[in-house]
Amino acid sequence: MHLARRTCCSLALEGSLGAHLVHRDAAMSADPKSRATPSLNHAQQRNLHNACRHMDGLMKDIEIALDTRKTNSIFPKYIPDVCSEEKKTIELHIARFRAQLMAVLANQSIEVEPPRITASHAIHTSLTFIEIAIEELSPKRMGGYGPLSTAGASDLEQIMADLMATAQEMHGYVLNNRSREQLSANSEINVVQEQRSRRRENKAL
Repeated sequence: MHLARRTCCSLALEGSLGAHLVHRDAAMSADPKSRATPSLNHAQQRNLHNACRHMDGLMKDIEIALDTRKTNSIFPKYIPDVCSEEKKTIELHIARFRAQLMAVLANQSIEVEPPRITASHAIHTSLTFIEIAIEELSPKRMGGYGPLSTAGASDLEQIMADLMATAQEMHGYVLNNRSREQLSANSEINVVQEQRSRRRENKAL
């Protein structure tokens, strides 16, 4: 009986979500000129945009808490106590809420800002901070937490060397891949420019 109620609840949410998605899509596809004049000024629109982005970020945190298996962290943040049926229902609520956010922004003629940071840059930045954190484990710095024995200093040196080797190997792979992609892109641009130059020369003849 309890399961039946949950299933009915999920089906109702799916239907409600479908209606919200239709409303959102209609709002997003409408010609901006045909929309009603926004009722908020520019500063208020900016604040509404930031509030919606913040709420979307909190929804992302909920998604992370729902599925801790997506990460192999050795320091998990949450205890997984949400069953699969509850997870599905909460995900439907999240989708419905996000559809409402999109509709709110569309109705106020507020464009969602596209991402500005590439995934490769985020990886590069994180690896840079990881290397800094490894350097903080040096015997000199750890000595600030109390006297350090010779064996302790030797262990720290080995820990640093092992961790840094793996981090730098990963970092080097990321940087080299990006460099090759950049070179390839530049090469394609040069080819296109050369072809255009040849076309112009042929037309001149």
